[in-house]
Amino acid sequence: AILSQAKPALPSFTFWPHYGSLGPRAEMLGLAAARSLGRVAAKGPVATSLRQPAAPWLQRCSGAPVRVNSSVAVNPSAFGLGTAAAVDGSSAVSSKLVDVLLGRGQLVKEGYEKAVGYWLVGASGLLYSMIGIGGYTRLSGSGLSMTDWRIEGRSLPRSEELWKKEFEDYKRFPEYQRLHNGTMELTDFKRIYFVEWFHRMWGRGVGVYFAVPLVYLGARRIIRGPLLLRLTGLLGLGISQAFVGWWMVRSGFDPPEKHTPTLGQNQRPRVSPYRLASHWTAALTLYVGVVWNALTLLRPSPAVAHGTAEALAAAAKCRRLALLVAAAVGLTLLSGPFIAGNDAGRAFNTWPKMNYDWVPPEWVRAVANPVANMRLFFEETAVVQFNHRTLAYASVFGALGLSAYGASLPLWSGAAVAVRLLPLAVGAQMCLGIATLLLYVPIELGVAHQAGGVLVLTSLVAVLHALRLPAAGVLALPAEAAAAVAAGAAASAAA
Repeated sequence: AILSQAKPALPSFTFWPHYGSLGPRAEMLGLAAARSLGRVAAKGPVATSLRQPAAPWLQRCSGAPVRVNSSVAVNPSAFGLGTAAAVDGSSAVSSKLVDVLLGRGQLVKEGYEKAVGYWLVGASGLLYSMIGIGGYTRLSGSGLSMTDWRIEGRSLPRSEELWKKEFEDYKRFPEYQRLHNGTMELTDFKRIYFVEWFHRMWGRGVGVYFAVPLVYLGARRIIRGPLLLRLTGLLGLGISQAFVGWWMVRSGFDPPEKHTPTLGQNQRPRVSPYRLASHWTAALTLYVGVVWNALTLLRPSPAVAHGTAEALAAAAKCRRLALLVAAAVGLTLLSGPFIAGNDAGRAFNTWPKMNYDWVPPEWVRAVANPVANMRLFFEETAVVQFNHRTLAYASVFGALGLSAYGASLPLWSGAAVAVRLLPLAVGAQMCLGIATLLLYVPIELGVAHQAGGVLVLTSLVAVLHALRLPAAGVLALPAEAAAAVAAGAAASAAA
C-alpha cells in the first residue's frame, strides 16, 4: 500500500531473510510486508523492482501462494491497526509502515529525536566524567576517607571541630592504622576527604540530570513506551550504583585479608577487588545503555542505513567477527578492576617480559590445577597481570583483523568509519597501559588509562550499533527510496 505511492524511479527493493527463528511480532511484520510487495507489483509503478525469483521466498514468508502479478491485501492487525482487513492504499497503514521502515516515531514523538538524543549524549558525557573522577579518587587514596554514607548526601564539615571528628572516625580503620599512623595531618585528611565527597556529590548531580528530564519527557509522552522502559531501567541501575559503591567502600574498612586471603598477612588496605569489579561492571553497563540509546535516536534506522542488499550482507558478515572482538575487549575491561583492586600494576614493571619471564611461573602453577587455584586468577598479582596483558593483545589483534576484514566489505559509511577507528582506540589504550606500567602507575596516567578503557568501549559500541541488522522481515531501504516512500505516504495522507 505504501510502495504503490512511490515514484516510478524508485530503486529496487530487497527482502532480507532474518537468520534464526522469528518472533511472533516479526513474523507478522514479514507477512504484512510480503503481502504488501505482492500487492504493489500488481499496481505497476514499481513492478520491475520485484523479480520473479523473489516469489518463492515471499511464499514461505506469507504461508500462502504468492504470484508476482496478483493483488494481495495488507494485514493491518500486524501493525496494531485493528481487525485484519483488505486495505487499498490506506493512509493509516501507509503511515504506520513508513514509521516501521524508517524507525520514525517508534521511540520518541516525531521531531524530538535529536533533542532526546543530545540529552542522552550529555548524560553519557557526565557518566564518562564520573568514571574518570572515580579513578582519580581511588588512585589518590581518597576513597576510604568518608566512613559513613547517606542516600541524600551531605555538606562538607563546617567547623574545625567537625573536621576533627571526621578525622578521628577515619583513624579507627586499617588504612590509617597501617599506612598513615602518626604521619597524616588534618590538612592532608581534608584533601582526600574533599575528593571522595566531590565524587559522591557529582554522582548525585548526574542522577538529577538524568532523572528530571526523563520524568518530564515521559509525562509529556515525548518518550514512547519502549524507550521509556529502557531509560527507567537505566535510572534504576544508576540508583543502585550508589548502594553498590558504598558496599564496595565498606569492604575497605575491613582487614584486607578478609577479602583476599590468598595474599597472606599484612596486606595493604584497599577495597575488595570483587566488589570493585562489580561497581565497574555496573558503571560500564549504565554507560553503554545510555550511549546505545543515544545512537539509536541520532543514527538512521538499519533499514535505511545499509541501503543495499550487498551492504546488508556485508554488515551481517562483519557483525559476527565484531561480536568476537567485543568479547575480547569486554574481558580485557573486566579484568582491569582486578589489576587495580590488587595493586597489580605496581609489580612486574617491565615490558614485554614480566621481569625475566614471558610467562610467569605463578600463572603456570595456577593453570596446572585451575579448580583448586581458582582464586589465584583473581588475586595473585602475577596471574592477574598476565591475564590482563594477554587479553589486551587479543583485543588489539582482533580489532586489527576486524578493521582489515571490514575494509574488504561494502559497508555503509558509518559502519566503515567505526570499524577503522576501533583498532586506533584499542592500540592507543595498550600503549597507554604499557607506559602506565613502566612508570609505576602515576596518578595522571592511571586515570588516563581508565578513561581510555571507556573510550575503547565507546568505539566498540559505535561499531556494533553501526552493524545492526533490520528487524526480521523489514526491507533494506536505500536512503532515496526511504524519502520517496515517505513522500508517497504523505501524498496518500493528504489525499
